[in-house]
Amino acid sequence: MNYSIIVPTCNRKKDLDTLINSILKQTLLPAEIIIIDQSDNDDTKKYIENCKNQLLTKSHKIDVIYIYQAKKSSAAARNKGIDIARGQILSVLDDDVVLFEDYYEKLLHYFNNDKKLGGVSGNVIRKNLHSWGMKLLLKVFLLDNFDGKMTISGFGFPMGERRFDRPMWVEMFIGCNMNFRSEYLKNNKFDEWFTGYSYREDAELSYRISREAVLKMIPEAKLYHNCSKANRMDIQDRKVMEVRNYYYVYKKHAKKTMISDFLFLYSLSGLFIICLKEYLCSFNVENYKQLKGFIEGIIELLKDKRNF
Repeated sequence: MNYSIIVPTCNRKKDLDTLINSILKQTLLPAEIIIIDQSDNDDTKKYIENCKNQLLTKSHKIDVIYIYQAKKSSAAARNKGIDIARGQILSVLDDDVVLFEDYYEKLLHYFNNDKKLGGVSGNVIRKNLHSWGMKLLLKVFLLDNFDGKMTISGFGFPMGERRFDRPMWVEMFIGCNMNFRSEYLKNNKFDEWFTGYSYREDAELSYRISREAVLKMIPEAKLYHNCSKANRMDIQDRKVMEVRNYYYVYKKHAKKTMISDFLFLYSLSGLFIICLKEYLCSFNVENYKQLKGFIEGIIELLKDKRNF
């Protein structure tokens, strides 16, 4: 079974180099690597050209495809890669991840042994997990049951904050590593309503596919997500966007009733309380900007009476 890797990138040549080195060390190599570059300079383009001229394609027989996209949109970049990818399995990676050497060997084992499996995501190794107090708040406000499934309030997150030792059936994947059978991803591409950083586009896409196929997260396929600081959004602008995107996913997938609207606002108030708590416990500038952005996002959402 062959696979294609799709990597959107923007001004992160160093991170991309680390990722590609980890791809070349895989026990099972890809048929192709598709790079969709949204950078503001030619550094990434020159780097990929240099890769092509060296041993990347000759010794490993990997086709490296470079595409430039002026539009800053992670969702649109991924879709561009999906359109041209030829693999049986399509793997979408962030440019700042580092794969364990047997990452794809473990993934493909699951795909080969279960023909009904539509998607598999790996185990992101993290140093800092949520405290028990934070986990309690997330559960009380129906934000996250830590099972990778949508909550009754339209929230829920991919399992990035939990250690697990067995395969888990989930409804959402974390965007840094998403792997699907080609037919599911070709027919369910990323929603290009999400622009720029595209927060929650990963949860929305995988939730949609989970209505048609089984999705699993597996502990054996491991990777690090370095969460690069290069080319990051301003935290205040990001929080405004997060509120907007939370509502978009809720509106798109929830059965909207007065009760569901109430539960969504209840969960949103929980996120506000968490932001306020983080600021009051630190009084640092970043947490203040985060709180301010969240308030701006809520005001923007509630101003439009069509929403509720």
